[in-house]
Amino acid sequence: MKDIYYLTPKKYRDFFKKQIRYAGIKENTANRVVGISYLLSIILAINFSIIFLLLGFGVLGVLFGLGIGVSIIIFTYLIFMFIADSRANQIEKVLPDALQLMSANIRAGMTVDRAIWLSARPEFGVLEEEIKKVGARTMGGKPLKVALTEMTKTVKSKILNRTIKLILEGIESGGELAHLLEETAANIRVTQTLKKEIKSSVMTYSIFILFAAVIAAPFLFSISLFFVDTMTNLWGSASFGTEVTGTSMGMGGIFQKATGPQISADDLFWFAVSALTVTAFFGSLSIGLIQTGKEKNGLRLIPLLLIGSISVLFLARIAVKILFGSFFAL
Repeated sequence: MKDIYYLTPKKYRDFFKKQIRYAGIKENTANRVVGISYLLSIILAINFSIIFLLLGFGVLGVLFGLGIGVSIIIFTYLIFMFIADSRANQIEKVLPDALQLMSANIRAGMTVDRAIWLSARPEFGVLEEEIKKVGARTMGGKPLKVALTEMTKTVKSKILNRTIKLILEGIESGGELAHLLEETAANIRVTQTLKKEIKSSVMTYSIFILFAAVIAAPFLFSISLFFVDTMTNLWGSASFGTEVTGTSMGMGGIFQKATGPQISADDLFWFAVSALTVTAFFGSLSIGLIQTGKEKNGLRLIPLLLIGSISVLFLARIAVKILFGSFFAL
C-alpha cells in the first residue's frame, strides 16, 4: 500500500495536492490516504453497482454505485479541507501576538530574520512550526522573501497572505517595520472582533434555520403522515363500500364519486425523509454562510441536522399518534 498513491492518475493526485499541503499532513501519510481512497472508491463503485443490478435496479443501480464511489472521493477531500481550515483558524488567532513579538524583537535591535525566528513560541501552536520552517529555510541559504512566500503556500489563510505581503513590502521599501507590524496586529484584532460581533448579531437567523429544519418541518410532516394514515384506515373500514355517492352523503349531486387517499403513508414517509435531507443540506450551507461567510463551513453540520430532523420525525409521529389517535380509534 506504500506506493499506491503513485498508481493513481496524475489529475487525481493534483486534485488533492493543494489541500494536502494546506492541511500540513506528512506527505507519506497523505499519499497513502489518497491512494487508499481512490482504490476504495473503485471497489465500492463496482461492488455496489453489481449488487444493485442483481436487485433489479438496472441502469439506476449503476448510477447509485458510481455515486457511492464518488462520495468516498468527496469525503476524503472534505477531510483535508476541514483540517486545512482548522490550521488556518488556529494561526489567525495567534497571529497578532506573534506580530507584536516580532515588532518587540526588531525594536530590541535584532535583524528581521532573527526577529521572526525568535518569535516562535510553543503557545503559538501551528504558527510556531511554520515560523521554525521559515527560519530553517533562511539558515539553509534561501532569501527571507522566498522563505516567507513558501510559508503562504502551506497555510490556507488570506489574513496571513496579506500580512506576509505587507512585511515583504516593508522590507523592500526600508520603512519602519516594527511600527508596521504593530499596526497590522492591531488591524487583525479589530477584524477578528468585528467578525465575532457579526456572528453574534446573526445568531438569530441561524437559530431560526435550525428550528425550521430540525423541529418545524419534521413535526408538520408527522401531522401529514398521521392524517394520510388516518384517512386510509377510515376509508378502508367504511361500511359503504369502495365508493361514496353524493346522494348517500346527503350532498345531492355535488359529489359524483369519492374515493380514498391516492397516496399511501409509506410513500409520504419517504418523501418526508427526502425533503428533510434536502432541507438539512441547504440549511447547513445557509448557516455556514451566515456564521462565517463561507458555505463550505456548514458542511460539517449536515450529519447533525439530518440525524436530528429524522429523529424528531419519528418522535413526533409517536407523539401525534398518542395525542390524536384516540379520536379516531387508532
